Amino acid sequence: MERRRLLGWLAFLGGAGLLALLPEFFPQEEELLALEARPGGAVAKPETRSGEVRPEAHGVRGGPASGTPVPQADLFAARSWRASRPASGSASPSALVARPPAAPVAPPLPFEFVGRLDDSVRLRVFLLQGDRLHTVEAGEVIDGTYRLERIADDELTLVYLPLNQTQSLSVGDNP
Repeated sequence: MERRRLLGWLAFLGGAGLLALLPEFFPQEEELLALEARPGGAVAKPETRSGEVRPEAHGVRGGPASGTPVPQADLFAARSWRASRPASGSASPSALVARPPAAPVAPPLPFEFVGRLDDSVRLRVFLLQGDRLHTVEAGEVIDGTYRLERIADDELTLVYLPLNQTQSLSVGDNP
């Protein structure tokens, strides 16, 4: 009984494997290769073995009044995510020139103005970054990434040090 069950499973798996490999032995690329683009933009019609044109192949049907073939969309055409390779000599030289990458930009300021303290010796500002409070004065560096350049009545000027870009933070009466 066990041997018969084992042979049944082997026959089933062998048949399933054969069905899985069947499309490999009978490629359907012949029909795809028959549709070659012509220089004028026309598409070649697939031909039968005797040389006659089959207008019904690949969804091409005759027009109702004129009798000319009307191209139809192939709903089951092969599609791929791969980028198509450009034909040699068809791409213009300007399209092949690599554009320079965009210049890096400093991220938005992570600080929120809380207040200022002027004790007649020096002017300090309080900046909130997440849950951390920084007390800084002009010229000081915050976490090695920002330097407070200037403190004005209505704005703070900070420099993003990795890119040496200047940014400003509004601090008027309503920050």
